[in-house]
Amino acid sequence: MSLFKKVSILTVLMLLCSSLTSISSFASEEPILENVLATEKVEGFSTKVDLDEYVVSKDFDLEDEVSNMPSIDKMTTEEKELFDSIVEEQVALAGLENEEEEKLFANAMVDFFDENSETYNDLSLAQTELIEQVEEINTTTYENDDEIEVSAKKIFDKTFAIEKAHAVQVKVGVKFAGAVFNGAIGFAIGGGVGAIQAFIIKKGKKEAEKLFTKTVVSRLKAWGAPKLALATGACVTIALNYLDVGNQIAKQLDKRDKRPNNGWIDFY
Repeated sequence: MSLFKKVSILTVLMLLCSSLTSISSFASEEPILENVLATEKVEGFSTKVDLDEYVVSKDFDLEDEVSNMPSIDKMTTEEKELFDSIVEEQVALAGLENEEEEKLFANAMVDFFDENSETYNDLSLAQTELIEQVEEINTTTYENDDEIEVSAKKIFDKTFAIEKAHAVQVKVGVKFAGAVFNGAIGFAIGGGVGAIQAFIIKKGKKEAEKLFTKTVVSRLKAWGAPKLALATGACVTIALNYLDVGNQIAKQLDKRDKRPNNGWIDFY
């Protein structure tokens, strides 16, 4: 890794730490940047991020960089710190209810990018694992045998879009998919939501649309959802109008699947 890139990553980490302090005060059941346009000002977020020279050069291939993202066990110290900061940001943005939810969400993201995990690069399996862990918590009982803790279940179901649906249906929650998109793209670019927006501004919306569409199509195919790739172009076009691009891509995919707007992305 070049000295310039190391400096850039350290700069991004400082900005991320600053933004996370502000994010923590926005506790919400909905994603904090839900439907926030890219042109809107949000406390704690800045698009004035110094991106690596290579990232903004003509030689930079976003699809290639995302495809070749190293497993977390092969990341350098600086890369791991950047990745951890992006995960922390995505957890903060997800509008989770408590520390237990945050831990589950963070672990699911980490495992998705860890080649030693069973859920590595597998969106559907990662979601299934997350659901199983949540359901373990939901079975908690109390001293009174007739009383089952249902409030926790309601909270988790609402947060992770968990439902008892068609057993053979392969699907993934919008929140988790959006966080994964942001994680992969953000790592390649060198930062979180602010860095992704800085990249879009630098490249111009038309060029960014091409790069993001190509990248998301490639990832959907690699992650086991090739049929969703057909709708990606329209999804990216709309998503680039919003501050949280990854979440919006996931939402737009949900609008175009077999069961629209239910919080799930149906793979087929």
